[in-house]
Amino acid sequence: MLMACAARSLDSTPPLQIEGMVIENQTEMWVSAVRLLVPVTGNFVSCGNISPGSRCSTTFPETGYAGNPVEITWSQGGQIHSTGQFVMELPDEVDVDRPAMVRIVIAGPGSAGAVIVQRQDK
Repeated sequence: MLMACAARSLDSTPPLQIEGMVIENQTEMWVSAVRLLVPVTGNFVSCGNISPGSRCSTTFPETGYAGNPVEITWSQGGQIHSTGQFVMELPDEVDVDRPAMVRIVIAGPGSAGAVIVQRQDK
């Protein structure tokens, strides 16, 4: 679903600064314990409970995006789900001079993806 996008090489650009995350629950069930983990560093960002059709967002100190694999995990309907590890690539239209966010969409039980999106307010 959202795991792939047109991308350019991370090697040819300065590191994009990521400063937040938004998680959208597009399902008709509550989701909880949503976590975006970068396994190679152990760093993660999480949100607690997200009601059906709503979102959770958070900001954090800017961090350079190195292109490391990420994994999304969450709980829904009494089950724990995981995307497994995948790499988010930079979309062609990203301006590396402006901070960006990670957008996670939970589309159904066991179905989620993430993309990097440019902040519109800066």
